Amino acid sequence: MIQAPPVSPSLLSRTRAFLASRGLRPRRVRGQHFLVDPRVRDAIVAAAGITPGRMVVEIGPGTGVLTEALLSAGASVLAVELDRDLAAALTEGQGSHPGLSVRVGDALRFDFATHFGDHPACGGIRVVANIPYYITTPLILRLLRFREVFDALYLTVQREVAERISAGPGSKTYGALTLACQYRAEARPVLRIPRGAFYPAPEVDSTLLRFDLLDTPRVAVASEARLFAVIRAAFGQRRKTLRNALLHRGWPAAGLDAALQACGIAGGRRGETLTLEEFARLSQGLPTRNTADSDSEIR
Repeated sequence: MIQAPPVSPSLLSRTRAFLASRGLRPRRVRGQHFLVDPRVRDAIVAAAGITPGRMVVEIGPGTGVLTEALLSAGASVLAVELDRDLAAALTEGQGSHPGLSVRVGDALRFDFATHFGDHPACGGIRVVANIPYYITTPLILRLLRFREVFDALYLTVQREVAERISAGPGSKTYGALTLACQYRAEARPVLRIPRGAFYPAPEVDSTLLRFDLLDTPRVAVASEARLFAVIRAAFGQRRKTLRNALLHRGWPAAGLDAALQACGIAGGRRGETLTLEEFARLSQGLPTRNTADSDSEIR
């Protein structure tokens, strides 16, 4: 994984001037930390393999630093920005570019499948974004569901989140988020980004993650809701054994013990030691519990 270079004073000054000229300030409540290092920007574009004609979605474009680089590389960009003031400023600054389309909206609600419809690039569109940290988990899980639209995601996230997503069984950072991402994609870190590469600097360093979306989920199950209910239960109280954690969440003892035995999984193990494939087998064999399974992958 590449280590990003230090910040560029010139782009930092330019960003401050851009905001000041429009009477704007970074809104921490919206997780606004603007990229201010051109070398990091260029490294992101290079890592994403942006070539002329590529269709790209950028979420939270902010001051347009990454947007400008994507357009310069020949990409067509759909920029989705929640902040109306920043969206207006981006349109003003880059609006004449034929490859740019700016939409004001919440990426957590944006229907990318409907927007792109029968677009010839569907299935090969890429997301390249420094995403707002406060919506990291729900946004990643939502984007992973649009395989008919996207082939890959290149997302800058907090380093701690990157470690959780790329963790292996048995590690302290391995958990429900790891498995939810494994279910739909291959994920790996590609670039380390220091906090000083952003203005204002966040409290943590960041990592650019690459997600290659799978054509079909990694494991086949009858019920995704059941699979992720089991995963959530197993990690809900990490210090409990798998058997006790599932008992606590409402699975009857007799049926639970039978399922564990049939799957060859010891009830004394902890959830953090199970692979996605083991969770899938277990979810298939477990009896119905009294509590309904949520269709949410993780909370």
